[in-house]
Amino acid sequence: MNIPAPAYTLGFVRSMLTEQSGRASGWFKDMEIKTVFQPAFSLPHKKAVGFEASLRGEDEDGSIIAPEAMFGPAGNFSETCLLDLLGTTIHVHNFASSRSGQNLLFLNLHPEVFLDFAHSGPFLAALFEHYRIPRHRVVLDIPAFLLKLERLDAAIEAYRALGCLISIDDLGVENADLDSVVRTAPDIVKIDHSVVASAVANESVRKTLLHAVSLLHEMGTLVLLEGVESKAEALLAIETDADFANGFYFGPLCEHVDEFDEPDDVLDNLWNSYKEKRGPGNAREAMSRVSLDEETLHSSHIKKLRSTSPAEIHRYRDERRPFIAAIQQAGGLMEAGTGFEAACADFLKLDGAIRCFLLGGDGGQIGPDLSGPLSPTPQGMNFSGLIEHGDGDWSRRDYFRRAMQEPELVQVTRRYRSLGGYAHCVTFSIAVKVNGQPVVICGDVDWSTHANMH
Repeated sequence: MNIPAPAYTLGFVRSMLTEQSGRASGWFKDMEIKTVFQPAFSLPHKKAVGFEASLRGEDEDGSIIAPEAMFGPAGNFSETCLLDLLGTTIHVHNFASSRSGQNLLFLNLHPEVFLDFAHSGPFLAALFEHYRIPRHRVVLDIPAFLLKLERLDAAIEAYRALGCLISIDDLGVENADLDSVVRTAPDIVKIDHSVVASAVANESVRKTLLHAVSLLHEMGTLVLLEGVESKAEALLAIETDADFANGFYFGPLCEHVDEFDEPDDVLDNLWNSYKEKRGPGNAREAMSRVSLDEETLHSSHIKKLRSTSPAEIHRYRDERRPFIAAIQQAGGLMEAGTGFEAACADFLKLDGAIRCFLLGGDGGQIGPDLSGPLSPTPQGMNFSGLIEHGDGDWSRRDYFRRAMQEPELVQVTRRYRSLGGYAHCVTFSIAVKVNGQPVVICGDVDWSTHANMH
């Protein structure tokens, strides 16, 4: 960036908009600028959680202009900034005019516009205020190639101060230095489609992707697989335990959110296909999750996290004992005929207990969550709260899989970021039989409430 951009006002940029039937577009030079939305799905919930807005440029003849041709020379930042802010304003206008409910809005700012937060930050604040978009529902994407820049940290801090969520876009996994991800502390990491496509065709890349998703979860971020185009890629998204996915496999782009229809049959059939094929590959999948120490996925943060002294390990085991005893008690009570709510009462009274939930033998949730009187408040976005709870499927989660493999034994996960908004969630689970049918009793704990986190 050679010359600081002028501080374009929201009023000036909005004067460039044209509105028809509630949909906005705008002209920039000889291009008409429009919005297209791509839904992002929560895989376990089988529902859309948000929409990513992208620019679509058309010339005077209606021909589509390639995205790389829309922006001018890199040295003309003033022009780049105006086009980017115009596009962002069109996105927000069109999203706000839809029946978007509680969905997230993913926005891609031009890298230099993102870094110019002294101007972009106040503009976005005015934009969200004008259209009454809750800032905690806006996700700002950072291209992965910016991670090494020192000035990125100040920009992220500024946008977080606005209340926005942060995602890293187009992350690769080969030779990835995940310490840069830890420093950025994104809410979501998006894995580039090229990785997904390679993982379908190449077993070693598939294993690396499994490692990457496991590590990212342990680091406290959620994962989205981008550009899923085929059933094989969609099945991979489930196998890797990604939280979210987007792509043409789930349906086409739409010019307005209200045009979107949930692809319920597509997602239901996808999960059925996954369960039919997962048996033979389950052992390999488990090994991929256990062996996380990969040179190509170096993270000193994870190594430090796992470098604990014998005294710390002993203390951690002591801290887990009340939860293990309580979930084991819940299993015994349910086997004896006690109802789920009464069986979990003691677990939910423990310090840090978030919720209990019950899964059937197929991993589908049975009934609503149970929350205790002292359940801690989420530290981050409650993604689960954005979606109407229906037939969620948690069969790919370690706490379900391991419990089913070892019935009657309590299983304990490593800390991970939950979809409920807890950055240090630990799940305790046990598989028992009720009326002759297997069920898995699960209890989530916010481990940040404990003085010693391991």
